[in-house]
Amino acid sequence: MENNYGVWERKGYTVVEQEFDYDLHCFEVIKDGEVVITIYPDSIEQMEEDITQLDCGLGVDGWEDGRGNSINIIIEGVKE
Repeated sequence: MENNYGVWERKGYTVVEQEFDYDLHCFEVIKDGEVVITIYPDSIEQMEEDITQLDCGLGVDGWEDGRGNSINIIIEGVKE
């Protein structure tokens, strides 16, 4: 069965929504074909807000990964 989760292309990386904990999904950040970080929202509301931001064209730079780490995506030596 195919999922209908989101995929968002950004300059230098891709964000892919994945199953995580029942209705709560996580977001894999893929750069150069490898998962460089996974974002774990702490609630359905946070997940929905993340999706809204991604749908509006925002990137993940400056987000927290759900494990206390701030995300800093560097693309070709230039911050997103």
